[in-house]
Amino acid sequence: TSSSKTTFSTNLFMSSSDSTNREQEFDNLLEEGKLRSAHRYLKDHPSIEIVSSDDDDSTKRSAWKKIFDAIETRTRDAEENLASRNELDEYPLESPARTEMTQMYTLLQERGDLRLYGSSTPQMPAAAGSHVVTPTLLEQVTELPMTSLTPKPTNTLLIAGIAVAVLEGLISVNTGIDLNILVWTTITFAFLDKLLLNGALFESAIKLVLPNIQQKITKHEAGHFLCAYLMGCPVEGCVLDAWGALQDSRFGGRNSVSAGTSFFDPILSTQINSSVVTRSSIDRYSIIVMAGIAAEALNFGGADGGAGDEAALVAFLSQLNGKPTDGQLPPWNEISIKNQARWGALSAVLLLKEYRPAYDALVDALERGGNLGDCIYAIEKAGRDYNLQPLKKPLGFILDEGQYGEWATELPPEKEENLVLGPYSTAIAQAEQEEQGGGDMMTKKKVDTRPPEQIIQETEQTLQEYRKLMEEKLQSIDEKLNDMDNR
Repeated sequence: TSSSKTTFSTNLFMSSSDSTNREQEFDNLLEEGKLRSAHRYLKDHPSIEIVSSDDDDSTKRSAWKKIFDAIETRTRDAEENLASRNELDEYPLESPARTEMTQMYTLLQERGDLRLYGSSTPQMPAAAGSHVVTPTLLEQVTELPMTSLTPKPTNTLLIAGIAVAVLEGLISVNTGIDLNILVWTTITFAFLDKLLLNGALFESAIKLVLPNIQQKITKHEAGHFLCAYLMGCPVEGCVLDAWGALQDSRFGGRNSVSAGTSFFDPILSTQINSSVVTRSSIDRYSIIVMAGIAAEALNFGGADGGAGDEAALVAFLSQLNGKPTDGQLPPWNEISIKNQARWGALSAVLLLKEYRPAYDALVDALERGGNLGDCIYAIEKAGRDYNLQPLKKPLGFILDEGQYGEWATELPPEKEENLVLGPYSTAIAQAEQEEQGGGDMMTKKKVDTRPPEQIIQETEQTLQEYRKLMEEKLQSIDEKLNDMDNR
């Protein structure tokens, strides 16, 4: 009996020692920045524990952070980010760094470490059914006025200009310095700040005068971040000010944005490279792009930022039209683009509401200056604390009924058959083909850019919108003719 106990203790010690050695080897690969090797090693050694059942286990949290620190380092120092502008065309969207990042995210998801990553898929969207979203239906579902989801022009520059002008005037009066000299000095300073520091000094001054701007930026970017994560798009990083963007090559360095979230959609990138873009990829991009506006609307009742997001969506959809055809509206025209933006905003609002605890935790991590690992940890910890789960069914269904469309959280059996024959089943079929490698869809050399009006065969609501537009144009023509007659 004594010999048996000794053997058991020795085996237990060896097992524990082997586990420690494997974890140490994995950590070494991460610290050396060998993301591909670390992915392979973790895949070959599934016993390595990343997420601990003990919330206070700082050792496991450290391992978690090391993984995402390695992802940030690999993507930040990737060849395409360090290349000059003239060399960027030589690098495809699917770069080695992004491929390695995607593989690590996918492996962690498969292991069960990332439970909320990819919670919403084309097979299980937040909003299923029709893609036609009228302004009235959008307000009904989101419980937000349409104006709150429409970015407003900001007066920040105007306020800043007035403040600078007043300050220059006071300095001129009190010191006797020529006002023209002060004006030209300010212009030169602003030019150099933008050229050398991406406007970081000017931005810092604005935030001193208007401190609530930073809070709006943080919550805006958190919307992009969380929706990209929930849609299964690996997040590379997030910056909240011009200083951060200036130091991060992923955001363009000195010619970068002042804030932003960098994510990667592997499916969309593959489709762009092969000249095929499916509807589910368009939807995914639309939701992520509109998520910043949705987050601001939910938190502040309106969106000050987001004009750039809307412009990005318009540019993306417009590029899918191909060559213009005389006498015909392009597939993605003013009406269909606005409708797609409304659908994206509606879906983003639904996701942010459904995963609100994860969103709040993410905002808190960003406000504390957390890096990528801190942010992912915050999302996943909130998911476990509040028992958040990937979507098991759509959060609701858009039905082409009534004058403005209808929203149903539960689908009656008699309507289920009609829905299966609609665009929801098309999205499911497309998603299955994408996951299986694309099939025939991926080998076609033409772009599938069918807007919602074509997918649902010109629904009654869409025709009503076109009719309203034409009636307004005819009324305008009649008024002009009457004016000519009166003359």
